[in-house]
Amino acid sequence: MIIDKLAYNSKLRNIAPISKLLFSMSVLVICIWANSFLVSVFTALTMLFLIIFIGKTSYKNVFHLMTVPIVFIIMGSAAIAISIGQNSSDMLFSLHFGNTYFGVSHTSLLSAVRVMIKCFGAVSCMYFLSLTTPMVDLFTLLRKSIIPNFIIEIAELIYRYIFVLFDVSHRIHTAQDARLGYSNLRVSYHSTAQLASNLFIRSFNQAEKTYTAMESRGYDGEINVIMPKINHSVKFNVFAVIYVVITTAIAIFSRKAG
Repeated sequence: MIIDKLAYNSKLRNIAPISKLLFSMSVLVICIWANSFLVSVFTALTMLFLIIFIGKTSYKNVFHLMTVPIVFIIMGSAAIAISIGQNSSDMLFSLHFGNTYFGVSHTSLLSAVRVMIKCFGAVSCMYFLSLTTPMVDLFTLLRKSIIPNFIIEIAELIYRYIFVLFDVSHRIHTAQDARLGYSNLRVSYHSTAQLASNLFIRSFNQAEKTYTAMESRGYDGEINVIMPKINHSVKFNVFAVIYVVITTAIAIFSRKAG
């Protein structure tokens, strides 16, 4: 998957996963707690700066990945912006159906914008973690926690089989496309139905082959991964503490200022 590929190539990849996890989660909590336009914008811009300019991740890939959550954020914010009432005196613009008015008021628009920016800041925090820390690192970190190993093993296998599903789906789709399986709408529906029906069978067969390959290499119920050298960067830890303190100060100032 492209997110894992970008995470492996990030310049921040070798920094201790626990440092990046605590940093991103702390900023995420502050961003949600503050409920401030200023904090949300500051968080989003700085996180994108860290991902693109410090982590050296291509901005095209970052913005491409951002389009997925942005669509849902905009749709959710649009629903918040719409007000329903019996009069349109406080609405900036409205449509009426009978005695009911559907429109956007100044208050609902402000709430929608605030929620949209806050969600964008929160998503930026999660993208910082996912684009600088491969899932293997996070799974290794979870092994040191109180979470039972069998749950982590299941999560690792599920994550692996997501790749299997994508790979099988891509191969089937490529083969169908080469045979003009998507030349028009009717044929596309038929090809999509065939893809869905064959996907489970081929994925199951591929999963069986994967399990056989694991057993032949000594799999005994525990997946062991060789971790690269972890860099407990003092610079990053100091930066993280200073950043969290500054963000908290901005959040407190914003809440007091209203």
